[in-house]
Amino acid sequence: MTAKNPSIILVRPQLPENIGMVARVMHNFGLKDLIVVSPKDNWLNNKSINAAKKANKIIKNIKVFNDLETALSNFSYIVATTNRKRYLEKNYTNDLKLIKSKIIVNKKTAILFGPENSGLSNEDLRLSDILFTIETSSKSNSLNLSHAVAILCHKLFELNNLKVTNSNIIEKDNISKYQLSKFLDYLFKNLDNKNFFTPKEKKESMKNNIYSIFTKIPLKNKELRTLWGITKKLNK
Repeated sequence: MTAKNPSIILVRPQLPENIGMVARVMHNFGLKDLIVVSPKDNWLNNKSINAAKKANKIIKNIKVFNDLETALSNFSYIVATTNRKRYLEKNYTNDLKLIKSKIIVNKKTAILFGPENSGLSNEDLRLSDILFTIETSSKSNSLNLSHAVAILCHKLFELNNLKVTNSNIIEKDNISKYQLSKFLDYLFKNLDNKNFFTPKEKKESMKNNIYSIFTKIPLKNKELRTLWGITKKLNK
């Protein structure tokens, strides 16, 4: 049976060679789907291609998106990696067995990695379901992008041969991030019209809190239809 693996998404990567090295470690450990969001111009060059070594197929099949929301639209479960302290109402873990169990039961899973210079922003984390932290020495917690991807890919490779969950039922009825984004866009528009976001300077943090509410537990299609019905009725 073929192991079920997540997609790897690099958000605003700075160095072409890091994209190539990520492709290389993915190839080492059996992952295939690499997505890049808002890379720098001319990222596909000799540096990225040479760094990929034998992972040319992964490099050639990279999907490129201009924005993260579109890149995430077909996924039902999102893991975001961070080593920074976040003041967000998000679930945190450093347990990769838990992440593996989510990969198994969700239809499509992605793992996000942020840019080398700053990591993922709070806005990048909005649609994520859980934040994953790689344990490091307290004296140095900054990992190179390709090294961070290598650690996770290797651990997932090890876990592919282990039974980490008693459930093998795929959660096919979980909504996609596109469905959630569409609903939240409608909700935010109507909340704006009702002057909900006051004071204005707190609007983004308030939106982050609402995103956190709706990503704590995966919503089913039936539940989302109910939320649509409630929101539209109240709007009338």
